[in-house]
Amino acid sequence: MPSDKGQHTTNQTPLFLITSEINALPFQMISLDFIVKLPLLDGYNTILTITDHDCSKAVIFIPCNEEIDATGVANVYATYIFPHYRLPKKVTLDRDP
Repeated sequence: MPSDKGQHTTNQTPLFLITSEINALPFQMISLDFIVKLPLLDGYNTILTITDHDCSKAVIFIPCNEEIDATGVANVYATYIFPHYRLPKKVTLDRDP
C-alpha cells in the first residue's frame, strides 16, 4: 500500500533576508509595521512603527488610526521622519492586510 506521507506541498512565499550596509546612515533602510486593535486613546487606536535596520536599530512609534491608507502613511512619514532623516534607500513591509 502506498503511503501519503511526504506528499504534502505548501506554497510558501520565499523569505528575503534583511542585510546591512557598511557605513549606513540612520533610517536609510527601514521597515514599517502596525500595532493594531489597541484601546482608543486620544483618538488613536494603532501605532505605526518605523525601524532603522542598518545604523542604530532604533524604532520610532507614531500614533495613528487603523483606517490609515498609503497616502496617510506617506503624510505621517513626511511629517515626523523626513525632516530629520530624509528619504530612505529601502523600505521593507510585511504583507498584512
